[in-house]
Amino acid sequence: MTRRAIRGAAILAAAALLGGGACGARPVSPEDCQATKTTRQGSLLELQADPAESSIRAVLPGPDPARAGQPYSVRWLVDARKAGGELRIQAAREGTSQVYRATFAAAPATGQVAQFPTDLVFPASGCWDADVFSGTALGSLTFRVA
Repeated sequence: MTRRAIRGAAILAAAALLGGGACGARPVSPEDCQATKTTRQGSLLELQADPAESSIRAVLPGPDPARAGQPYSVRWLVDARKAGGELRIQAAREGTSQVYRATFAAAPATGQVAQFPTDLVFPASGCWDADVFSGTALGSLTFRVA
């Protein structure tokens, strides 16, 4: 398990135990967020989940970050040999105990890549550490939410 996945699991466990406010912790601002770096694949902007062996990639709707409370359309691509019929996301807002969870169904299969169209709606601005799961694929990445 990577350090990022371990950190994400620890954050989610702490959030579950606390169940409320983060004991005086302050959320990480979008400006201070160390989000996963985007890469350009032709005209598409993508995020590669850590570790790369997870085979999980996120195709972003454009260069602007997600906005709190607004749908952010992300198309997830996963190696079809690893993917299941659904994709689950668990994200923890850094500096708080706030957790966002969502589950999305796979689109009809096309070749070697399973696709999951999603509309993520992060409830607040900040830095969100996300774990993404489908079948045997597991990866982590960080979103900056304005």
